[in-house]
Amino acid sequence: MGAAMAPHLVEAGYSVIGHDIVKPPALPAELVFASDLASVANCKIVITMLPDGDIVEGVIKTLCTMGCKAKFIDMSSSHPDVSLRLYLALKADNISFIDAPVSGGVGRAQNACLQIMAGGDAEEVAQLEPTLSSMGSVIYLGPAGCGHAMKALNNYVSAAGLIASFEALAVARDLGIAPERFLEVINSSTGRNNTTESKIERYVLSETFDSGFALKLMAKDVAIASSISAASGAHGPVTAAVRQFLETGLASLGDEADHTELYLKVANHQVGL
Repeated sequence: MGAAMAPHLVEAGYSVIGHDIVKPPALPAELVFASDLASVANCKIVITMLPDGDIVEGVIKTLCTMGCKAKFIDMSSSHPDVSLRLYLALKADNISFIDAPVSGGVGRAQNACLQIMAGGDAEEVAQLEPTLSSMGSVIYLGPAGCGHAMKALNNYVSAAGLIASFEALAVARDLGIAPERFLEVINSSTGRNNTTESKIERYVLSETFDSGFALKLMAKDVAIASSISAASGAHGPVTAAVRQFLETGLASLGDEADHTELYLKVANHQVGL
């Protein structure tokens, strides 16, 4: 995901150094790839796009021990509690931190059309908005952690729509309704959603199941949504049900599964509550 976002920073005039455990197979010539974390310690802005908040926290703490004084932007899907903890710790050392997770996937990242959800001090977000805007559109949501809370809630809603759409498609096929006609009706009616519009034809009916978004990451995001729902005192039976559904599917399909592979289990009536 980060490899799809970084070229737009280069296009915006930034000198960009990329670092990852494994070097991406294709990078623009203008993007320098660093094999060690120390190479980015002197950067003025550090953007993290990593699997979870614990990894983000470890990377930022390591950079700080190297004397890094960058403005930190976490664009990963992290837990808002981790974001708030990082914000407070860094603020004590006069270091800027905002959470700015994204929605849109690799395709919208490649086209600089991501939806960016920003949390943190309003002034700091405003200062970093030109950087963020090179990768998509920015909505400021409130104090530190609000961006990651919104990301988790968005992905919960998306996951609920995915499960409902997969269940409906499986039933339609069992009844003899052609998948193409199913999509034609749903996408011209009130049931349309991101799964029916962008995923079923491309990844499910094609049987490629290669959207690039892992089922384990969707399950992680919904688990975050479930935890913040519980912490708020809300009664969230649907959130809990979606979480259980995804975790059951993940246990069966494994950590390497694409999230669209969940359809295989739904269609074969192998996932239930």
